Amino acid sequence: MRRSLIYFWRINLAVLLGAAVATAVLTGALLVGDSVRGSLRDLTLERLGRIDFALVAQKYFRTGLATEIASTMESIAPAIILNGSAVQTKSKSRASRINILGVDERFSSFFAASNTNDVEDFNAHLQKQPGQIFPSVVINESLQRQLNARVGDAILLSFQSPSDVQRASLLGRKKTEDVVESVRLTLAAVIPDRGLGRFSLRSHQALPLNAYVFLPVLQNALDQSEKVNALFAAQSTLSGFQTLTGLRTALNSALRLEDFGLFTETHDSYFSLESREAILGPRISERALAVAGELGLPHLPTFTYLANEVTVGDRLLPYSTVCAIPAAVDFPAVSLILQNGEPAPALSENEILLNQWAADDLGAKPGDQITMTYFVVGARDELVTDTTTFLVKGVLQMKGLAADPQLTPEFPGIADADNMADWDPPFPVDLNLIRTRDEAYWDQYRGAPKAFVAWETGRKLWGSRFGNVSSLRIAAAGDLVAAKERFESALLQKLITDQSDFVFQPVKRQGLDASTGATDFSTLFLSFSFFLIASAALLVGLLFRLGVEQRVREIGTRLAVGFAQRRMRWQFLAEGGLLAAIGAGLGLAGATLYAWLIMVGLRNWSGLFGPEASGFLSLHITPASLFIGYVASLLVIAGSIFLALRKLSRLPVPALLAGVTAVETRHARVRRITKGLALSTFFIAAALTVLAVLTGQTSSPGLFFGVGALLLISGLSFFSVWLKSPHKSSLSAKRIGIRQKSGAGQIMRMAMRNAPRNPGRSMLSAALVGCACFVIIAVEAFRHQPGAEEVQRLDSGAGGYTLSAEADTPLHFDLNSASGRFELGFSDADSDSLKDGLIMPFRLRPGDDASCLNLY
Repeated sequence: MRRSLIYFWRINLAVLLGAAVATAVLTGALLVGDSVRGSLRDLTLERLGRIDFALVAQKYFRTGLATEIASTMESIAPAIILNGSAVQTKSKSRASRINILGVDERFSSFFAASNTNDVEDFNAHLQKQPGQIFPSVVINESLQRQLNARVGDAILLSFQSPSDVQRASLLGRKKTEDVVESVRLTLAAVIPDRGLGRFSLRSHQALPLNAYVFLPVLQNALDQSEKVNALFAAQSTLSGFQTLTGLRTALNSALRLEDFGLFTETHDSYFSLESREAILGPRISERALAVAGELGLPHLPTFTYLANEVTVGDRLLPYSTVCAIPAAVDFPAVSLILQNGEPAPALSENEILLNQWAADDLGAKPGDQITMTYFVVGARDELVTDTTTFLVKGVLQMKGLAADPQLTPEFPGIADADNMADWDPPFPVDLNLIRTRDEAYWDQYRGAPKAFVAWETGRKLWGSRFGNVSSLRIAAAGDLVAAKERFESALLQKLITDQSDFVFQPVKRQGLDASTGATDFSTLFLSFSFFLIASAALLVGLLFRLGVEQRVREIGTRLAVGFAQRRMRWQFLAEGGLLAAIGAGLGLAGATLYAWLIMVGLRNWSGLFGPEASGFLSLHITPASLFIGYVASLLVIAGSIFLALRKLSRLPVPALLAGVTAVETRHARVRRITKGLALSTFFIAAALTVLAVLTGQTSSPGLFFGVGALLLISGLSFFSVWLKSPHKSSLSAKRIGIRQKSGAGQIMRMAMRNAPRNPGRSMLSAALVGCACFVIIAVEAFRHQPGAEEVQRLDSGAGGYTLSAEADTPLHFDLNSASGRFELGFSDADSDSLKDGLIMPFRLRPGDDASCLNLY
């Protein structure tokens, strides 16, 4: 009796522990998901401080915008954000992909709530100290570790120099000395990787590399006085939606044409719309033409380009501007007059008009053919020389548009030169071709076009993604000043309506939304722990049934004297439920420990987040997950107990009184169904395998798991059929090929005879072990370390590329050519090391990292 009681309590204790394990694993998996989400949320709040909205533009705009919209927000701060690199000048330690931020005390005030003293020190360190040679820079600990720098060291920051003209266009400067700007600073302080030191607009768990410079210092280095490219705002007491709407409304009211890089110039009978980029962008030109048409204002779009050479026979005219204008426009200032005094005729695709100076210089007359050579920008920003042949349609008098220098925009390196010999354009020129006659024309007419082509011809030959309109001339029948004001107001409203250059983004809300993660870590770790949870639940059911089997005679007696079977079942369910409830309660404490251990493992051993982000994950416990885990564990365990009792309830009372716990039954129909399932799944798996081999789709993960699951079902079905076969007790050592005298053989023989004794338990054990082995082998099969030869295959995951590199600034030269490497500053040795490789350039648009390494 005592031994039975001890056995009974041991079983109950095992049931209780099994329930605790199931609850700990299930609830712990939920807490892991909560911890990842909570950590990402905390990180968003820490890296943004009180910043709710951010505007980051591709162009520099007036700092005054911040003042004009400040009344809408609780606080607003202008700033400059750049990507670049840093070098410690003594050790030459280098850090790339750093964030260079030009800020002042308005920006640091966003982080004053948590560490006011640190912010005050930060503002003081930004200022240049007495006796300090170079301006100050403040960096965070992550950048300090990469540079191995100390306070007082000289730091060289390099970043992309701004340019009004698109660098990839013909007029854009691409050389390294024009693209990269550097400034030498003194390291004044190192701030921790938290709060202000962890500021970043990117939703990513990795630590940023931040370098802070006083805003006026960075503006001076960039030659962008009183200009910034970013605004940060803190939300007022209104709701986020109302605040963002009001902020955008205030911003739209404060915007001017100059913020879009546009300006107008008034002339005697017209005014012109032009761009600091020397060409109107496609969207801007389209809107401007539409506004002029809607207001009924006569307008003339022009497109002026530079030809390298214009030749007739052996006579050459170097570096001449050519203008494309529409053939028929209602514009009073259009005056192209032929030498005979007649208006110039409309031009077809390959026809051209020369002004008298160019015609005389070339000795050209109507009907002659001329050849024009010019640069166009190739697909990889390289300059390509192209040639087109034109038919001279007529010669123009040197007046009106034929001698108008205003048709030519301010080409960089050309417009400000006193002489053609002083030209310094961003593209190669042969100044030896310049003659005295050319200098004389420049002195008298500057960049006035020497030739005119059809509007469609110019757009076709020289148009690009950057635009195909140099300027838009607009006239008015009445008051020109009033017409100009109407046009500017209408164009500004149209640009604001559909503009994407100046848009405040709700960065904090976006970060908090993204903190839920693209991956549900609760589900992920539940999947990882599925077999452990299932094993614990099934073990609880098995142990509980063993405990009940110790009381089988008691059950039989109660049923014999009139107790209802349902009442007995509920009594045992209540006993099991009580044990499960106590065990699940204990399991909640285990769940906390389990989740904490997972967090420690993810921080230190997974390698998923990188060593620099090791401290970002922390444990977060939510009552909802504890409740869900507790209830779910109870339901799982109660279900397993119910199934265990259900099998015992099928036994007759005499069998229970006799202590019988199982009655062997034969179900031929069930065996046939099971055998059919075993055979069908086996043949389907074999057919899929053969089909995969024939079609060459053997690397499909879905096929792998599908075939594997079918074979697992088939194997378990065959095992079930064997367990329930009628001759399972007549096994002999000869039949199974085992030697009688072997110790292992005897153990195997005993196992084979004992397994069919309780088919349910044997099937349960085999299924758990089989499923666990299948998952382990399947996961391990997909852990693949490719060799060098495999990586270089075009169909590999790396696409055949051995190395990848990302530049902080765009590269406009071909690294496959020696000249391109020279322009980028490669030494001879470095250039030679690349000559046998193939480098494929790509354009990378800025945006959030969407790879599997970003938990957001």
